[in-house]
Amino acid sequence: MNNGKIGILMIILGNILYLAYTLFCGNEATTFSEFSSGLLLGLSIGVNLIGIILLVIYISKNEKK
Repeated sequence: MNNGKIGILMIILGNILYLAYTLFCGNEATTFSEFSSGLLLGLSIGVNLIGIILLVIYISKNEKK
């Protein structure tokens, strides 16, 4: 797979992780739920950023060709 497809898939995965964060982490009662909500939010932001970076690299390489 090329960087374009991987970038798009990572952005979709990041959005799914953020949706899971908003659905399942409504009220934090325990420390584990606070940890899991932070983990979901951090992973969603990180995966989205990596996907955006891969798409920018893919687009810049195609512009040169």
